[in-house]
Amino acid sequence: MANKYKNKTKAKDILDPKLVMDFGRDYVRILIALLKKAGKVATGSLINSISPKLYQTADDIRLLIEANDYLTYVDEGRKPGSYPPIQAISRWASTKGISQSVVFPIARSIFKHGIKPTNVIQLTTREFETSPTLTNKYEDIISKRIEDTILKDYIDTLENN
Repeated sequence: MANKYKNKTKAKDILDPKLVMDFGRDYVRILIALLKKAGKVATGSLINSISPKLYQTADDIRLLIEANDYLTYVDEGRKPGSYPPIQAISRWASTKGISQSVVFPIARSIFKHGIKPTNVIQLTTREFETSPTLTNKYEDIISKRIEDTILKDYIDTLENN
């Protein structure tokens, strides 16, 4: 009778916290570089707010990239038809040395025309997927861990039958 092999591999068996945090730090590094390249640094508040956070349970490891809420607007842009927060524009104008007298006209322009998206999240993911250095770094580690885990499960199955 043939042995029945049952793969018991879980994500936590392959992904350890250090590897996931390394991935998160690499992702954040690329995201910040793309924000700078897009000219989206006024006070540094946005880029200083971006960080990887690790959440673990008994069966799972999750990575969350945390950032100020307005990363969404920088990434996705803003459709015309609603006014942006005036105070946020006022702070931005002060940082840039722009007169407060233009704050409302800027807000009105955003209301009328919106803000063009930067798509930095998508570009970061694409950069991560196409970078030979990063792809090789994580593919090699993860594929080796998958092989080791499957082999261990198989050997355990043989020994227990």
